[in-house]
Amino acid sequence: MDKCDARTRLMYVLLFAFVFCGEQITADFEGGGGWGGDGGGGSDGGDGSHDVAVEAAATGHGSRKQRVHHHKRHLSRSSSVAAAAAVDYYPPGNALINELGNPENMFVTENGTVVTSQIGGTAILPCATAKLGTATVSWIRRIDYTILTIGTRSYSSDKRFYVDHTRHLKTWNLEITPVEATDAGLYECRIATHPTTSNFVHLKVTEARAEILGAPDLYIMSGSSLRLVCRLQGSTQAPLFVFWYHSERMINFDTDRGLIVHINSTESDLIMPYTNTSDSGNYTCQPQNIPPATIHVHVLQC
Repeated sequence: MDKCDARTRLMYVLLFAFVFCGEQITADFEGGGGWGGDGGGGSDGGDGSHDVAVEAAATGHGSRKQRVHHHKRHLSRSSSVAAAAAVDYYPPGNALINELGNPENMFVTENGTVVTSQIGGTAILPCATAKLGTATVSWIRRIDYTILTIGTRSYSSDKRFYVDHTRHLKTWNLEITPVEATDAGLYECRIATHPTTSNFVHLKVTEARAEILGAPDLYIMSGSSLRLVCRLQGSTQAPLFVFWYHSERMINFDTDRGLIVHINSTESDLIMPYTNTSDSGNYTCQPQNIPPATIHVHVLQC
């Protein structure tokens, strides 16, 4: 009898513990918005728990979607602000490109400009900038990639290359004097931005020559006037002077005989109002930086 009573009491204890724990679990689920119902475990209670669970899941999913959407909008606004800051505070090397938009606008000089110069003359290769800022301008000879100048300093052992910089005009012109035949080719005016921006100038070199009309021999009668015309062929710049020689003596300033010398950009004239047999001989036209020309004048006795 004692054993049966002990078993009975043990069953009651276990049943009480089971019911108590079930109610506590159900209360916990309901308080936390979970899936719990009455805890009875019946069919009606099961359907109610399922509906609550679905609604709670949908509500939770919607909340998460709203939070994610809000987070994306926040990131989008942050990215826009960051992009605006990147534009407003561009690194110094790129500030000019950002301001002007098209890198070609950094130059006033037209890209691909062609300059023609004669041997022995002076070639001026233009490079005018729009807004340089703190960037450095350099000149490079493209045929051999020789750095000629950086800023206003020459980096070539050839002293014929020089930069003529005019600050208020923002010009960095490369001057070559005297020009040689091997100077022909492409030259690059480069601004040290990131990436670098360049403008190209093509130099053509010609060989000017002098030519006296009527050469090689001219015959005139004694007592007549003499006019010699020296044409400058292929000249790209007016000579500063043209010297005339009779044999080996310069006669430009023989004004006592009424001799006159005219000079312009394309020719020089020698005018002698009166001649005699002593004026026979070689006459030479010697322009600056141009090979000379010669004519032999024969003054015949009347």
